[in-house]
Amino acid sequence: MAAAAATHLQPPLPSESMDGGAMSLAAAAANCRCSRVVYVGNIAFHASEKEVRDACELIGPVCSLRLAADPGTGKRRGYAFVEYPDDETARSACRNLHGHALRGRELRVGLAGRAGRRGSGAGARGEHEPVGLEDAVHAASLVAGTPPPDSVTMFLAARSARELREIVGLLEGHGPDALRLLQEQVPGLAATVELARHLINMAAADFAAEAARNKKRAGVEGSGSDDGDHGAKLRKVDLKEGGGFKDNVAVSAAGVMCF
Repeated sequence: MAAAAATHLQPPLPSESMDGGAMSLAAAAANCRCSRVVYVGNIAFHASEKEVRDACELIGPVCSLRLAADPGTGKRRGYAFVEYPDDETARSACRNLHGHALRGRELRVGLAGRAGRRGSGAGARGEHEPVGLEDAVHAASLVAGTPPPDSVTMFLAARSARELREIVGLLEGHGPDALRLLQEQVPGLAATVELARHLINMAAADFAAEAARNKKRAGVEGSGSDDGDHGAKLRKVDLKEGGGFKDNVAVSAAGVMCF
């Protein structure tokens, strides 16, 4: 089984342009700040911004803090996004700030997830399309412990959701005990499998979000069937928006959006 798994997990060949790949990886990492941005929830509405910042700075220096508020009324929504200078400090906040008492409430802290892959109204990638470098970089930031090498991240980024499921299925085909033994014998394999699983879950979330958008769009279009004028107006707006109504719902690996 180890030989078969190695065949599917070979890094890019030396003849490939690694310089261009490294630059793309760096660009994707710069775009994806999710590994150092944490979501802080269950914040008491009467807690001041300074109190929230002071609590977060118990872990380390804070680069930015944004308390969510209703744009119309300015009323607090009870959560914030906090950016730390590096991944490790953000992970420390998830471990040590979660459950911290502030104004009578226990904070809920976790890594912020990415927003929907292409934004609202855009289609999810197909089963046979590569998951992409940006998603792979984000998934690598979610791996517990030491993340996989960049070459592995780039390799998995070029695989489709279907191929990733086949790879993980191959590794898991002989049962959890065999996989655990293989992970103990092959350095970095555990991180690679975890990265692949994160990518599979992210792809499933994108497909679910796309299905929800299609269902909502179909419902809106169907609701105008009893009112010709209203239906015509909806269709006109639909055309102006490029064929799809704008939808602010985004599904992410961590359940929240990054910014």
